[in-house]
Parts: sequence; structure tokens; C-alpha cells
Amino acid sequence: MAINYPSSLDNFTNPQPSDTLDSVAAPHATQHSDLNDAVEALQAKVGADSSAVTTSHDYKISDHEYKLTNGIIPAGTTAQRPSSPTNGMIRYNSELEVLESYLDGSWSTVKKAFSAVGGTITTSGGYTIHTFTTSGSFEVLGGSTEVEYVVVAGGGGTDDTAGTIGGSGGGGAGGYRSSVVGESSGGGASAESKLVVTAQTYTVTVGAGGTGFSQGNNSSFASITSLGGGGGDQTGTAGTKDGGSGGGQGISSNNPTGSVGSGTTGQGYAGGSASTANSGTTGGGGGAGQAGQTGNGGNGVQSSIDGTATYRAGGGAGESVNGTTYTGGLGGGGNTVTNGTANTGGGAGGHAPNDSPGYNGGSGIVIIRYLT
Repeated sequence: MAINYPSSLDNFTNPQPSDTLDSVAAPHATQHSDLNDAVEALQAKVGADSSAVTTSHDYKISDHEYKLTNGIIPAGTTAQRPSSPTNGMIRYNSELEVLESYLDGSWSTVKKAFSAVGGTITTSGGYTIHTFTTSGSFEVLGGSTEVEYVVVAGGGGTDDTAGTIGGSGGGGAGGYRSSVVGESSGGGASAESKLVVTAQTYTVTVGAGGTGFSQGNNSSFASITSLGGGGGDQTGTAGTKDGGSGGGQGISSNNPTGSVGSGTTGQGYAGGSASTANSGTTGGGGGAGQAGQTGNGGNGVQSSIDGTATYRAGGGAGESVNGTTYTGGLGGGGNTVTNGTANTGGGAGGHAPNDSPGYNGGSGIVIIRYLT
């Protein structure tokens, strides 16, 4: 009989004790031939060691072991996807050049793992955080994701030429922009939209604080730029007091003089007005979260982007001719005759007559975070 294996199992006729060697019903030679054919078919199906026959069990088992050991997953074109896939299948689509997985009736692309370097890297609450206190680069090594950010510019400095009966207003805080969900940007604005970053290098600029009667320097990340805080002085120069947050108004001959610096929409508030109180009191610098007051600087904005609730971008305090001192805004604003705090974007404090050389705004900061 012709054997059926391996397409189906054979049913051999067993010889009976009464059968002779030349039995017509079960010839002895035929029985040997059938058994030999069956053994050969079985050997072909199982395969010899290191078999190159792709239909043999030895070849298939060796192939699976190799793929498992080396982490190789199934691959093929879209048309070669399994005809009856089950949830959890993963394969490489050689046509689309992507990893894909099967779930609930459809195949979808498996996203590349996201990784990035740059700044000081920490983690908190499921986020990876990159903090830049100096300029640098945020480099995405692979994948893409949405990021939240806080970008704070340098705070404004204060004038070093106050007369004997005058004084400078406080420096305005550096502009404050944020996309942290549930928090605020400067000037009372809502959080901005998150940014999607992809595999490339992004320049990060951390602005220095202003020196003397000068604006702070801008800070930036990708398409986001925050403007330096306005300077605080005695007499005022058009444009120089304006910034992310505005510088405070000065006094001369015990009276308000010059202008109040304007803030920038979505970044900060205006500086404060001067008055004749205490022989003349200058205005505090505007903060990201509050306008400058007569005397005190405006408060900044609080954020927990790095896992710790912290105020940044406070306005610098003003001063009085009679020596009364005032407080800088929460978030690094300098008190009277004090520099703004570094890496907060705080404005410099105003100063009394003949107090030279003036004071500097605090440098800015850029913080980026994403879920991991």
C-alpha cells in the first residue's frame, strides 16, 4: 500500500499467525516496504540534526530557538499578516518599516520609546524633568512626545544714577510662559498648549538678568520665547522699562517721574506707580502673577513642574528717599537695594539716593518635563 503520512496517519494491516510469506492478503515483502516507507517519511518529517529542510521539525525548532534567543519577532508585509490574529500579537511590518501590534480587531503601530538628554535630569511623580539654569541643548534621541514647559526670562536691573533726592523703581520680572496643565502663564493667562518634540536638537537659551537700568535677556526653548523684564530707573527712558513684566516708576525731587513699565500679554504685569509718601516712594517692579505696587514688587507665579511648588518671576521692590525699605515679590524679586535671585527671573530691587552701582536682575530658567 502507498503510505499517507505525513498528510494523514496510515492504518497498516497486521499479519496473522496463519499468514504465509507469500500470502496474498498481506505479502511479507509488501509489509516490509510499507514500514520502510513509513519510517523514511517519519524521519523526513522529524529531520536530521541541523536539518536544512524547512518543513522538518528539527529545522522549525532550531529556527524558533534562534529567534527566541536573539529576540527576533515575526516579519512580513501587510498582506502577510496572520489570517486569524489574536490580541497581543507583535510583528515587524517590512512594508511599512514599523513594529505593529494586534488588539481588538485592528493592527496599530508600536511607537518608538522616547528618550532625551540635556540640562539637569530628575524624576518626580511619573515625570522626567530637564532643568536648564544656563543655556544648552535639549536633544531628543528617539521617539516623539508631548512636553510641558516653564520658560522664564532674566529680570530687569535697576538704575545706578539716582540723585540725592530721587530713587529708582524696582526691576520688572522676566517674562513667564508655561504649558503645565492646571497652572498659569504670566499676566493672568491660562497655560499654553503642550509642545510635541521629535528626534532633533532644540536650542535652550537662559537669559541673564539686566545690569543697571537695562532689561533682562530673553529665554527661549523651541518656538517659545519669554521676554526679559523691564528695567527700573529714576527718570525713565521710553521702551526700556517695558518687558516681560514692567519696571517700576522712579522719583526725582521727592516726586514721581518718568513712566511705569508695561508688561507683555501672557507673560507678566506692569510695574507699580511712585508716590510722594515717605519723602517719595518708587514703584515696585511688576511680577508674572501681580502688578507692581507702590513700594513692593509684584508676586510671581507658582509652579510644581519639577515636583516642588516654587514661585518664580517676582518683581523687584522700590525704595523711599527717607530710607524705608520694601519687599520684592514672591519668586526671587529683590528687596530694596538687593539683586534679583538667580534662576528665578526676579527683578532687581530699587535703591536710595547715591547708592551706586545699581542692582542686577536674576537670571532666568527653562524647565521641561514629560511623562515616563
